[in-house]
Amino acid sequence: MLKFSIARASLERGPVEWTWTGHEWRHGSSRIEPYEHPATCHEMITDGTAVAVVSTERGRGADPSPGGPPVRMAPDAYRARLRVACHGALDWTAIELTPRTATVRAGAWAVAPLYLASSKGTFDGSWDLADLREHCRVGALVDREIARLLRLQHRYTHDTLWQGVHRLTERSTASWTAAGLTLAYPPGAPHTEPRALRPGTDVLDAYEQLLAQAITRRHFVPDHAAVELSGGMDSANVAASLAAPDRPEITAAAMLLGGEAREQQIRRRKEMISAFGVARDVCTDVMAHLPLNPAGRRANGQAVSPYDDPWTEAEEVMMRVLTRAGVRWSFGGTGGDELTSLRDDERPPAGEVPAPGPWTGKRTLAVVDHVNDGIAPSPVLYDSTLLAFACRTPQFMRNGLWPVSPLTDPELIRFAEWLPRPWREHKALNRLRLARLGLSPEAVHAPIPENFVHAMNAAMRRYVVPFLESMVGEGAALIDAGFVDGNGLAKTVDSEVLKGPHGEMDRTLFHIASTEIGLRGMSGGGE
Repeated sequence: MLKFSIARASLERGPVEWTWTGHEWRHGSSRIEPYEHPATCHEMITDGTAVAVVSTERGRGADPSPGGPPVRMAPDAYRARLRVACHGALDWTAIELTPRTATVRAGAWAVAPLYLASSKGTFDGSWDLADLREHCRVGALVDREIARLLRLQHRYTHDTLWQGVHRLTERSTASWTAAGLTLAYPPGAPHTEPRALRPGTDVLDAYEQLLAQAITRRHFVPDHAAVELSGGMDSANVAASLAAPDRPEITAAAMLLGGEAREQQIRRRKEMISAFGVARDVCTDVMAHLPLNPAGRRANGQAVSPYDDPWTEAEEVMMRVLTRAGVRWSFGGTGGDELTSLRDDERPPAGEVPAPGPWTGKRTLAVVDHVNDGIAPSPVLYDSTLLAFACRTPQFMRNGLWPVSPLTDPELIRFAEWLPRPWREHKALNRLRLARLGLSPEAVHAPIPENFVHAMNAAMRRYVVPFLESMVGEGAALIDAGFVDGNGLAKTVDSEVLKGPHGEMDRTLFHIASTEIGLRGMSGGGE
């Protein structure tokens, strides 16, 4: 929720020279910019020696924060205010400046990622990785993180693709002093186990109450709120709770699939929209905005993060339509898969990790056994949820939207962890709730799987394979650095080209392309 650039001189001169410009705080060449949105609150406070900026998600009933000059407080009041802000129930980020140290802390939600880097007496941070391009050097890459992306073994960690550029993970602390930048993980968060239900317990009623609480614990304006209603069980349950009788102006949004599931998705969404009382519907055709299409951000030379969602092109179109319609909050089902997931000891034994493909370069092979090194401890939410936030939230924020994911609420997570396995398996909790609301069998159990396989196969044939052919013929950062073997990639691409029009394409190759595009666009620091 913050962007900043702190010069060493600003620490040494103390807090008295910080001023508010109307959209950021400034102190000489230093600046701290909060994300301006009615969903967030921010303030700068000082005790005369230290100064802190706290940016928080706005709770229900909380007053908006107008910004302004630092608020002077007595030392005890300053510490108490900072302590309260850093123990809030919603998302928060705080930066504190003392004469020798800049300290940045993140809350348990980490909805907006924060990337950090330092050099030449300056400490920089931003929720938008593109702002740190000057620190991203293609000659200084983090091998294990490259391997994670190429092999689809994503891990939640302080690492980014570039040495010296870090992600501030949930509850982490970053400290910048004259000796440099250091990051520290928190202790692992405790989690619980399934319990036996008490006789007469109404699980669905409890679920509905907790989900409603997760939605209403934060400030939002229903007339300016949308829900990503894809037709899946997670977003459908969020929509059912969000579109209450006292909120008749909720907007639904979705990316329409291609292939045989498209008409089914349209029917199911129509039924849900009618049943929930949603006012408006905004749809984007994924097939018209496929990954790497010539009009999208990845293909037209913009700086695109390698962590961006695979469907960023279609999502950009959808988000712009929502913004033009006056939407400021976007609710979604992120975290739903994790909420009702089975525990490790409830799942069948995991299969072996796929062997490295023929495109795998020597540098990737050298670190495939180290992808779990340096990862974050157990988070309050789930690591896959936090990774989803990191890949999607910046795009929402650039479009003036604040994403809300009620299914990631810690109280809901604890509730779901207590549930016996039958309530979680195959999303039974969500399906039974929708059935109780009167939805049809097709709406509750889609006969045809609804996913992006058809769209990705089309994108691979039209745009991804040609891009990979250009990597082989013209050279690429991943090939030059030894992460991808050019000859092996050429053979793999040739075999993909030979597949018939209905053949399943290798999605791993998409991630090679998106990582290459991210390296090219983001590595602004040269060698």
